[in-house]
Amino acid sequence: MRIAVLSTVFVGEYGVTRVLESQLPCLVAGGHRVDLFACDLDRRLVPRGVRAVRLPTHFKGVAGALRAGRYDVVIACTDPFYKIVADLKLDAVTLAYEHGYIPVELTIPEEREGHRKMVEARVGEIYPAFTAVVTISRYAAQYIKWPKAEVLYNGGDHFAKLVTRVRKPAPSGKIRILAVTRFRTTEWAYKGLDELCRLKKDLGDGYEVMVVGGGDESTYAKLAEAGVDARAPIVDPLEMAELYESCDALVSFSKCENFNLPLVEAGFAHRPGIALNVCAHPEVTPFVFDTYEAVRDYLKSATRESLAADGEKMFEFVDARFRSEENGKKFARLVESLCPEPKGRRATCALAFYIAFWSLRDFIRTKIYRKLRGSRCA
Repeated sequence: MRIAVLSTVFVGEYGVTRVLESQLPCLVAGGHRVDLFACDLDRRLVPRGVRAVRLPTHFKGVAGALRAGRYDVVIACTDPFYKIVADLKLDAVTLAYEHGYIPVELTIPEEREGHRKMVEARVGEIYPAFTAVVTISRYAAQYIKWPKAEVLYNGGDHFAKLVTRVRKPAPSGKIRILAVTRFRTTEWAYKGLDELCRLKKDLGDGYEVMVVGGGDESTYAKLAEAGVDARAPIVDPLEMAELYESCDALVSFSKCENFNLPLVEAGFAHRPGIALNVCAHPEVTPFVFDTYEAVRDYLKSATRESLAADGEKMFEFVDARFRSEENGKKFARLVESLCPEPKGRRATCALAFYIAFWSLRDFIRTKIYRKLRGSRCA
C-alpha cells in the first residue's frame, strides 16, 4: 500500500509531530510505502523507512504531486490539507486526522471572521468529502461536530522511553512547576498564560514556574516580568525527557484542548498533570480542577512528597490508556481496514519531478541561501 501523509508541521514543538513520529513506523512495519509531506520539517525526527519531502508554504504543486503519486491512502493531518484533499476528489481512500482547532471566540479579532468560515466549511464541505475522519478524544468528536469520527487516543510515552537511568529523588529546594505550551501573542489567551503568570505570583518564592514552548519577543518579556522562566522549544528528545523528570508537577491552564499531550507526557514521567476541568482534560488526567483558585490551593498545600504520590496515581492512569505502541497499531489497523484491497498502482514520473524540484529548492534555501545571508551579515 502506498500512503501519503500531509502535515504543515513535523517539528518537535507540535504534538501532532510526536504522535505521527510514533505511528508512521507501524505503517512501515506493515510493509507500506509512506511519503511524508510537510512545510516545516525536522528530518532528525523522520522515522526510518519514511520518505520525507519539504513542501513550499504556498502549496503550489501539491495537487499535482498527489495525483501523480497515485496513492492508495492520503492522510491529511492539519490545515490547509483538509481542504486541499477534499477539493481534489482523489481516486484514493482519504482520511482526515483531526487534531482540533481554536474556537472562533478565542482567536485574535483580525483572524476571527476567516477562522469562522473555516470552521463552518469543516462540517458542511470538508468532512463529507473524506472516506473517514479520525480524532483524538470523545470531546473532540463532539467539538468538531462530527460524532461519527473514529476516536483514537494519542500515545504519550515517547519521552519516557528515553529515560533508562534509575530514577533519582528530586533535588531539595523550590518546588518546580512546569508548563509545556506555545505562548505566542495569538495563543496567549486560550493557552492560559495570564493564569500561569498569576500562579507564579500567588505561589511565591518557594516555587519555580517554568514554561517551555514557542513565543515571540513581547510574550517572553511578559513572562520574564512575571517571574516565569520561559524557554524556547527543546529539540533534543532526551533533554525534554529529563525536563519532565526534573519537575514536580505539570500544569496547564489551556481552555481549548482536544487532548493536551503534555499532561500525558508528564504522567509517564510519574508527575501529576494538573488542568482545568474543561474540554478533553477529564479524559486525559484525573487531576482536574474547576477553577484557577482550586489549582493554586492544591499546589500551595502540596509538598514534594505529596506530589510524588500523586505522580504515581497519574502514571497508573496514563499507563492504562495512552501507550504509543498501542496507538500506532490501532492507527495502522484503521488505515488497513479503510483500504483492504490496495490498487497497486505505480506513481507517474511527474511525482519524481515534484520531489526532486522541492528537494533542490530546500537544499538551496537551507545550504546556500542561509550561508550567503550569514556571510553578508558578518
